[in-house]
Amino acid sequence: MLYNALPVNGFQYASIHAGFKKKKKDLALIYCPNGATVAATFTTNKTKAAPVVLSSAHMASKSIKAIIINSGNANACTGAKGYSRCP
Repeated sequence: MLYNALPVNGFQYASIHAGFKKKKKDLALIYCPNGATVAATFTTNKTKAAPVVLSSAHMASKSIKAIIINSGNANACTGAKGYSRCP
């Protein structure tokens, strides 16, 4: 369930324990139903994980409605399998 708990009007968030870490919440969703302007900084490393490449491509729109954040699961160096698993 999403609920307004951030001190920013128009944004909602939720977090859960998805099992990436042993006991802590490790997956979060930030949602803005009306959309928001977005900016980001990405690694300059030559080896980029599939989620980094995909997220960089999504930056072309400059407007998003949601961000999913995980902790404890890097998704790096997964090759073609990693790209196929990105939403």
